Amino acid sequence: MSVAALAEFFVDVLVAFPVLLLWFTVVSVLVRPFGLRLPLIPFRWTKHRAAFQGFTFPQYLIVGGILCFGCGVLIASTLSGYLEWKYWHGPPLTSEKMVLDVVTWLLAGVLFGFISYDGNKD
Repeated sequence: MSVAALAEFFVDVLVAFPVLLLWFTVVSVLVRPFGLRLPLIPFRWTKHRAAFQGFTFPQYLIVGGILCFGCGVLIASTLSGYLEWKYWHGPPLTSEKMVLDVVTWLLAGVLFGFISYDGNKD
């Protein structure tokens, strides 16, 4: 692995991690008008887990699968692609790739919700 590839990886991680933590806080604020309470501070993993365990299947699928996982990975991959294009002369971001990424990660979020939901809650 070259030094440039290693530097690119660490820059991606250092930028994406705070953005994902901010996204989890935004999700916590977005779901509050619908009566769903998630902790605003993303470092309280046990409180997040307890809140998710209280969700019904549709709530978990939308919040845990689509919003947290699917949109979170979409944001991180789009940010990574932008940084690669802007600073390391990677491939440009095209509208076709963005549409494909949106569909892919939203479907992956639905799949994640199906797989990770504990069916004993309903």
